[in-house]
Order: sequence, then structure tokens, then C-alpha cells
Amino acid sequence: MKVQRNFSFRNWAANIEATIPYYYQPDTEEQLIAIIKQHTKVRMVGTGHSWSALCPSQEALINLDAYNKVLALDKNAKTITVQAGIKLWQLNEYLDSQGMAMTNLGSIAKQSIAGAISTGTHGSGINYQVLASLALSFTLIKADGSKITLDKVKDTETFQLALISLGSLGLISEMTLSISDAFRLHDHTSVVDYDDMLRDLDSYIRHTDHFKIWWFPHVDKAVLYQYNRTQEAANDSRLRQWLMDEVLSVVVYRTLVFIGNIFPSLRPVFNKLLVRSFEKPLDRIEKSYKVFNVPAPPVHRETEWAFDIKDATAVLAAYKNMIDRSSHKINFIQEIRFVKGDSFALSPAYQRDSVWVGCYLIGDRGWPELLSDFEKLARSFKGRPHWGKEFTIDTAYLSAQYPQFGAFIALRREFDPSGKFDNKMISELF
Repeated sequence: MKVQRNFSFRNWAANIEATIPYYYQPDTEEQLIAIIKQHTKVRMVGTGHSWSALCPSQEALINLDAYNKVLALDKNAKTITVQAGIKLWQLNEYLDSQGMAMTNLGSIAKQSIAGAISTGTHGSGINYQVLASLALSFTLIKADGSKITLDKVKDTETFQLALISLGSLGLISEMTLSISDAFRLHDHTSVVDYDDMLRDLDSYIRHTDHFKIWWFPHVDKAVLYQYNRTQEAANDSRLRQWLMDEVLSVVVYRTLVFIGNIFPSLRPVFNKLLVRSFEKPLDRIEKSYKVFNVPAPPVHRETEWAFDIKDATAVLAAYKNMIDRSSHKINFIQEIRFVKGDSFALSPAYQRDSVWVGCYLIGDRGWPELLSDFEKLARSFKGRPHWGKEFTIDTAYLSAQYPQFGAFIALRREFDPSGKFDNKMISELF
């Protein structure tokens, strides 16, 4: 086990920094339990891919990068049991080698499985819930070092309260997940007028397995990604992948962002140029995880909120109108996705099919004002923020949006009466 004193923590987005007295990288469950027993304040970190201040600890921070083994695979039952630190990209590659796959994924695969599930991370597809829905059971190490295993069927009520917990109930050690046979996605990507997209939105959502939208602000068009499941042979070429994933998405895009950060007035022009690169419709078939996951984006600021699907058209129209009428000059894609409602107490999609709207900006200049304006709009539609992204903590507002907020707080008192797994953010929230 690796141990560091006075560890300098910095999250992926570089908006959260802290000095942590003790930083651990254990590789056995016995070590995990010993660390938890030893300290009065403990937090967990995977890749540090949360924009919110979930990870910093006043005393001890546990990183699970070395606690990432596959423990069991049952192809007949379509289940896999893993240690909590395994990254999504590692899971994708292992499952692919076994002819299996994750049922759904988000855009980024850098997160640990426990971190992604604990924060309500999601993909897109109105018939698919947040990634937490793939969990069948999980083992939690509580504040006193004892272990509890919660099963989706046997312990339904506690399971649904505890699964999305922001690491505030204890440390997840192992998880058993539902998986599927390997499959491919038929990706049809096209550009349409923004108003036409709004008019036909319900049809796109209901008739596409996995539908998402990219909107480049200051442009009256939307890029539509329609992914449908297929067993047809892959037809994507390595040359196209290299041109799109390395040349356009990395070199060209980041060059335009760099220039746009020097001359913000050019950002709308660059966004129009980028949309043009999508105007020739893309029609490709590729392995599911290669389509779900996108090239690593440049470091940026980000908030994302979930809204009732019945308000999707109104929210998207209001957001574009807000940007068009403001002085904001935005240099990053705004991603819009759709998920099925669920029963997890702290899921932003709790008991309602949801549209997720992401607000993004590269660089700090103008971000506080953009975040403030977006949050005003989000609250007017009774949105719920993604726990792992930036938002203003307002416990009164949040508790009003989550019918089981009080029940979750009661479970925290039971599981962690001394507040061992608290930090500043957790204390403010709960």
C-alpha cells in the first residue's frame, strides 16, 4: 500500500485543490478497513473527475486505483463482480475481450465504477436509467469498519436509498453489475435546424435507442446523434476515427479554443465552423463502447441538471433564448441527453423520465456569470443538479426536489453517526 503525507490534491478540471494530510492507495479490503478505523475523517477519490468538491478530506483520502480487479464473471447470468476502483475504460476493454459489454455508458470512460455510480452518472436513451441501475449488489464498509452487503432484490428499500450516496455513507468495496452480450451501435449523426429539432424532439427521443444532442451556442443548428443497437458488422475506418478523434476533436478544436480564449468575440464564428464539419451525415457501425465514449475533451468548467422530460422542449428553447439574449460568448459544446426515471433516492432522475442539459465553458473567464444564469433557469423548471458537477448548494431547494431527502439523512445518521465520511460539501448538503 502506498501512503503519502500532505498530498496535493487537484481534480481533473483543476477547479478544486486541497492539501490532504494522509493519502492512501490500498490494494486489499483489509487495508481499506484499517484506514477507515484509523481516521476520524475519510473521503474517497477515483480519477478526480468530479467538478464538485466531493473528494477533499480534512484528514485522509483513499484512492482506489490499485483496487481494481475483476472478481467474477458469469456470462450465463450476465453479471460481473468488480472491486470499486476499476475504471470504466478498463471494464470496457475486459468485457469486450470476453464478448460482453456494459448495457449503457456515458461520454467519458475515465471514472471509477464506484464514483460514476455514487454520483448518479448517466448515459443517454429514454429506455435506459442512470448507470446505478446496473448495480445488483454492493458491499459497503461503514464508519466502524464493519461491512454490509446490500442486494437490489433482498434489501430493496435500503439499496435504493444507499446506492447513490456521494460516498457519504461509507466506502464501496465491491459491486456486482448487470451486463449484456457485446453489441454494436449504428451511429447516424446529422445536423438540423434547432427549431426543427425542438419540433420533432419527442419523435427522436422515442424512436432512437440512444439519442443525444450537441448544441454549439450562437449557432441556430443542432448536431443529432442517433445510436441504434445492431448486430451488423462494423464499418468504421481507422482513418475516419483518426481524422475525427485526433485531428478535428483534439488538434483543430483545441486550436480554435485557444484563439477564442484570446479573442472571445470570435467564438461564435468558430462554433459555426465546427458545426459545418458535421454537415455531411455520418453513418457508421462500431462496437458499443467506442460509440458511447468520445475523445477526452479539453479541461473545462461544467454544470449539468436533470429536468422532467415533459419540460424538455420548453427547457431547451429557454436555454437557447437565454444565451442568444445574453452577452455570454461560449466556446464549448452543450450536451443534451435523455434517461428513464428510476427509484434511487438521490438520483436526479428520481421518479421522472428526464432530459439532462449540460452547460459548459472552457476557461474561468465568464464562468461565474454563466453558471448563475443557468442555475436561475434550471431552478425555474425545478431541475436537479448532477452531484459530480458544479452547482450552488442550497439544501432547502434540494430537499424540496427529492421526496426521500429526509430518509437519506436518517440513513446517514444510522450508517455514519460520527460524520466520518463528511467533508465541507457533504456537511453543507446534508
